[in-house]
Amino acid sequence: MRKLRFEEFERNSLTVFAISMIANVLSYLYQIVMGNMLTPADYGTVNTLLSLSVVVGVPSGVVAALTATYTAKYHAHGETAALAAFMHRMLRAAAVLAAAVFAAGALLSLPIAHVLQIDEPWYVTTVMILVASNCLGPVFSSTLQGVKRFVPYSMNSVLSFALRLLLGTAFVWLGWGIAGALAALILSACLAMLYCLYKSRDLFFAPKTKQLHLDRDEVRRYFVSTFWFQLFLLLMANGDVLLIKTFAADPAEVGIYSSGSVIGKISLYLANAIVPVLLPMVAERQSTGHDTRQLLKRAMLWGGGVAVVCAVGMNVVGRPLIGLLFGERYLAAIDLLLPISFYVVPVACLTILINYLMPLGRSGFFAVSMVAGYLLIWALVSQLHHSVAQMLYIMGGGLLLVLAANLIYIALTPEKEKAAV
Repeated sequence: MRKLRFEEFERNSLTVFAISMIANVLSYLYQIVMGNMLTPADYGTVNTLLSLSVVVGVPSGVVAALTATYTAKYHAHGETAALAAFMHRMLRAAAVLAAAVFAAGALLSLPIAHVLQIDEPWYVTTVMILVASNCLGPVFSSTLQGVKRFVPYSMNSVLSFALRLLLGTAFVWLGWGIAGALAALILSACLAMLYCLYKSRDLFFAPKTKQLHLDRDEVRRYFVSTFWFQLFLLLMANGDVLLIKTFAADPAEVGIYSSGSVIGKISLYLANAIVPVLLPMVAERQSTGHDTRQLLKRAMLWGGGVAVVCAVGMNVVGRPLIGLLFGERYLAAIDLLLPISFYVVPVACLTILINYLMPLGRSGFFAVSMVAGYLLIWALVSQLHHSVAQMLYIMGGGLLLVLAANLIYIALTPEKEKAAV
């Protein structure tokens, strides 16, 4: 059983990795095209708004994690009727969350725009439409993940990025600028959601049980722990742009940083190819009473190793790539590749750790350590933000401390105590 599971983990990881490379290429093409078609300041604003949509969209991450975890458990026990009923219940809950997030974001658009130095508050309001649509999509995409249909699950990203690239290029070329880029993001998200609905239609429209028995206390605990996991996960992946946009003296610095992060974060995207496979397999093994710790070790070995190797490689080949892909306006980003790598490696490892802990519902120590880490980062960056590189080194150092603390805690805590966290 153990050998079979490891082979399954690696096989599925390679499948997701191969397809995700197509999505990553499209994502990078989008960044390159937008960087060349927009001014550095507008390019930085688009990336800030995109990062804002992800961070504010924590509820969509919670919906995704809940859906993937519970559909994996129902699928492991062959309970198709319960799986269909769960999808319908999650869709209703996601619709409520989408409406609430949009309303709150729209009301706060003015102060958010002020903090992030965005001239037009309605840009923030428009982004909330994207956030709302992203709350609904995971009901279908994460079901594909939960039942281990990794090919259509991964193709969802390919479709989304392809539409984002095509529509974004067309709309910006028409002279719509930032507004055109935002419209492309919203349309691509909605069309990708329809694709996932089509691919999961046999489950969504299957006969469903009239009584879906869910342990409310268990769901509530899992919701709370998943909320914290998703918040920290999204802050790590996108908080760097928001923090730099907040403290940068020149708006163009954010655009320059974004061009450098396109190259520097390649290692993060490569390492994260195993994440979609890890979560449902951990949930399945836990629900069937099998040990999950070996999956964490294997994921850290592959994911962390890939992150480090790719970070080194990007610092070697990334320098000529920035000038070639983005032009002379962005050459200052070359000096940011090393600090970006210093930030990205702990983010990749913590992302793997989160997707291991999330289906287990173990958020106690991790949440406390992340809150302490981010308070430390904020305190230091608010005082020391003379350059983008300085801010990145502070963020990377803080996350390395959090990673080390959690790995030590997991190593020293007996398994029976960890299960109770």
